[in-house]
Amino acid sequence: MKKTKILLIVFLVCFIIGAIGFSGCFLMFKIKSYEEIQMNNKADTPVLESGLVFNFIDESIHLDKAIPTLDKFGVEEKGITFSIKNNNLDSILYELKLVDDDSTIRNSDIRYELTKNDKVVGIFSLSDDGIIEKETIKSKEEIKYTIKLWLDINSEVKVGRLSKKIAINEIDEENISNINKPILVDGMIPVIYDQNSNSWNKADTSKWYSYEESSWANAVTVNSSKRKVYQESPVGTKIEMDDINSMWVWIPRFNYSLREADVSIKFTKINEPAYLAFSFNDHELEGFWFSKFESGMKSDSGCITSSLTNVCNNSNNKLYFVPNYPFSTKISMANMFYAIRKMELKGNIYGFNGTGSKLNLDGTINNDKNDLDIHMIRNSEWQAVALLSNSIYGNKTLQVLNNNSNLTGKVFYEDEEYDYNVLSKGEKASSNGNITGIYDMSGGKREYVMIENSELSIFDKKSNSGFNFKIKDYYYDDKFNEKDTTLLLKSKYSVENKVDSEPITRGGYKNTGNIFNLYSASDYIKKVSVETNSRACLIVMKEMDYEEKKES
Repeated sequence: MKKTKILLIVFLVCFIIGAIGFSGCFLMFKIKSYEEIQMNNKADTPVLESGLVFNFIDESIHLDKAIPTLDKFGVEEKGITFSIKNNNLDSILYELKLVDDDSTIRNSDIRYELTKNDKVVGIFSLSDDGIIEKETIKSKEEIKYTIKLWLDINSEVKVGRLSKKIAINEIDEENISNINKPILVDGMIPVIYDQNSNSWNKADTSKWYSYEESSWANAVTVNSSKRKVYQESPVGTKIEMDDINSMWVWIPRFNYSLREADVSIKFTKINEPAYLAFSFNDHELEGFWFSKFESGMKSDSGCITSSLTNVCNNSNNKLYFVPNYPFSTKISMANMFYAIRKMELKGNIYGFNGTGSKLNLDGTINNDKNDLDIHMIRNSEWQAVALLSNSIYGNKTLQVLNNNSNLTGKVFYEDEEYDYNVLSKGEKASSNGNITGIYDMSGGKREYVMIENSELSIFDKKSNSGFNFKIKDYYYDDKFNEKDTTLLLKSKYSVENKVDSEPITRGGYKNTGNIFNLYSASDYIKKVSVETNSRACLIVMKEMDYEEKKES
């Protein structure tokens, strides 16, 4: 079991905003001495068992403006400065967070600037879970922090009290070592992103990812004309975006526990319990690949140029999972499911080892003898990404920003549109806060997820799903569980998600802001809509009995 060591250094934060007519007020921060908290501890500075040491430089801070203020004024204030030193012989992974202590002010009303080793990291809104940093500190290394806090210009707070604790949580390295390695299949090329050249390059699989640093494993497939060239090319070779037709992110097998809005992830092996998304057709999975972007179509495809339902709503349109493509549109839930299943057919454009040439109405493929399965995402698979995102291995610090455009991989940051790969802006729309994560999960289009609906089956013609035949039960979740499905985080980003029945779509659509986000669920369903889409999941069943799969 993961062992977390927590040290709380309490500092009192109180502010008084005068009645109407006052021309000014102040916000005061006072850090209590360690002796005030640990009366029996004679140490000058707090020390964790692991060897982490807190050293405080400033004891208090006064802000000139306690009224809601603009960021440009907030950053002019004095900050709280402290350092963390690792006296251990090994590196330590930790998270730094602000924890409530008899506070009447919501985190969502607070903005802060984080400075690390005298370099400004950025300006953020304080998340509901209070996490402000997750970092690995090397042996004998010391990291200096300065935090400046102010009230958001949009805050409606008039009078209140804010009391916080600084907490440091050590992350269990044993859990990290338990992460199942990504499983590549024919056609997949491992990639990493080079910020200097703004390109995806062929990865050295020994230095491919680091989930403890929120760097998730990525892979791509490419067009047939360049496939052999890239497969035979050396590590570091640039993969041209024009050659890529799908991008994937590895979600390793895990189980989780939930305490209010905090998700604790435990990575597990194949013989250990795991979240339900890691089971498929009676097989236990080491993980699965989740498409990095929503499905899109080429801008010159018949569906996009005509936008006619009879052209779009079929399962023969070629789907692409890359940035800057028009979203797939006017396609029913059923035809989206069948179009994604066809990605596995023999002769597919992605290079997957397809052995069958006929897709059946139940979702099976005749003569299916490969060791993979590609299907439209189940609700549990979406939820696995949401859980990982809301853990210390994901994007706990920041809200996943919206895509308010008609193209995949676009990001709206402070009312401006950016591409997904723009540092400190576009990357904020990722599931883990950096470019290695998954995009379009907030905004873009509503995304269909495969889950049965007890009120009106998705296989009932009246459901508008488009299904006329019941598919194999392992392609959809047949049970709604409120905890596992909607992750009701109450005030997560000021949104509480509730559904009247089973969720059919996730993530909302453009222009919905915080009404819908990564954690949202709704029972919206129409036969075809310009606001619905979906994406693919790829799983590998290494122990699969081919004949069993064929006959199932």
